[in-house]
Amino acid sequence: MTSPSLPAFSPTSDRLDALDVLRGFALIGICVANVEFFNRPVVESGQGIPAGLYGLDWLVAALVAYLVSGKFWTIFSLLFGMGFALMLERARVAGRPFVPTYGRRVGVLLLIGLLHHTLLWSGDILISYAVGALALMLALLAPVRVLVTAFIACAVLSQIPGLDFLGWPLAPVILASLVALYLRARQAWLFSLVMIGVGVPILLAALIAAWGGNSDDTLTLATVGATLTGLGLLACWRGPDERKPLRIGAQIVLLTYCLIAMESGVRYFATDVGQLTSASSTSAHGEQVDADAGRLLRYREQVARSAEERAVLTDGSYVDAVTMRFSHLDERLRDEVGFAILLVGVFLIGVWFVRAGVIARAAEHKRLFRCLAVVGIPLGVGLGLLGSLIATGRPSGVDDQGYDFAYALLSLGSLPAALGYVGTVMLMLHSRGALARIRLLAPFGRMALSNYLMQSLVFALLFYAHGMGLWGIGRTAQVGIALGLCGLQIGLSHWWMARFWYGPVEWVWRALTYLTWPTMRR
Repeated sequence: MTSPSLPAFSPTSDRLDALDVLRGFALIGICVANVEFFNRPVVESGQGIPAGLYGLDWLVAALVAYLVSGKFWTIFSLLFGMGFALMLERARVAGRPFVPTYGRRVGVLLLIGLLHHTLLWSGDILISYAVGALALMLALLAPVRVLVTAFIACAVLSQIPGLDFLGWPLAPVILASLVALYLRARQAWLFSLVMIGVGVPILLAALIAAWGGNSDDTLTLATVGATLTGLGLLACWRGPDERKPLRIGAQIVLLTYCLIAMESGVRYFATDVGQLTSASSTSAHGEQVDADAGRLLRYREQVARSAEERAVLTDGSYVDAVTMRFSHLDERLRDEVGFAILLVGVFLIGVWFVRAGVIARAAEHKRLFRCLAVVGIPLGVGLGLLGSLIATGRPSGVDDQGYDFAYALLSLGSLPAALGYVGTVMLMLHSRGALARIRLLAPFGRMALSNYLMQSLVFALLFYAHGMGLWGIGRTAQVGIALGLCGLQIGLSHWWMARFWYGPVEWVWRALTYLTWPTMRR
């Protein structure tokens, strides 16, 4: 039950209201970001501002793209990590087993996510959180023998016909194993030597792959090599043990985005890696042709998927929509691998926030919050604006014309901007005057899961063909509806939480987690 890699701490209260306020703040941003993809195919997520917008609609789309998108799910992920740390500590204090309880909690969340994805909206993020939470549990709590067994089982079983789907958990299991080794390493110098000794040759292999023009192999090898080398270098840094989750979490996030930016930047600035090397190697040209063919295939698949979504959601029935989303579920689960790795990094940063007492003793950390706000927001938003000088949206066709690099810069700014927003909200909470009224978001955040699902239900009924069919209204109207809905939900949340202890979905979630019927009415 007790994590061997994290020191114990004592929460100052049973419930940290600041987390509810942050959750409510994040939910507003998520609602504003999500409404676009009830009016646009979800598969086009991450493709920037669509062509053809002008005037106020373009301005609103730009504000959402550079101030909202990517920032608020990151805040929610930080909060998810904080919630994990709080539940772990409360279980320790109460002397009850943590893993079975939290395992049920994650399992129920996964079930809710699968139902949300299939019945309402394929942009669901609950599945991602459930997968990421399982990887986090493995990293922080699983014995080494369990990690080794899980890795071998996934590797062997995935080779059996009909069980190939078991191959997709391999990457999270490997990541969890590396994180566990770093957090629990007693002989830091030995761990550092092994990680660097393995990581540097892999990085050299990545350079050879880049010289050969195979960008896919380059990114894969560079990711693995840089992760191992980074872990080795981190182990050389003799900092406090309680900061280990912060260090490795930040490394995972920054390495992921930096490597994506590196790969897309090479393609943008060098135009074509294969062109640089084909003069010295005929095989390099063939490999580059294969890479181009792969990009063309992915582009055609995305265009077909986008057309399918648009046709079904604007002209099809509800049964057609459910059938389409269910058919995409297998692909969705496979796509969770890369995202789960990123989420584990953000979760670990959230774990550190709670373990260090930054949230529980916020008044003692105002200087940190000011630093996060003053540095994080300009840095995070500035990276996105820097990318906008290259491109604001992905053009049609295989050639991204630099948009992938621009989007990588925007994504790289998500974490610092999110931390800056967190710092700003915490400063508002501990201020005097009108700014402190942001605590009105607490009931809204306390029933965040119910409100999140309600948003999807309302948007589906408004915009899809099996509802009112308002698909494709202007961006200004979309954001206006999203903000109006959040305002109504804030009022409803105050009314509900004055009468009940939990939101309706939270009550079911808690009942299935603890296998008891919690008291509902106050």
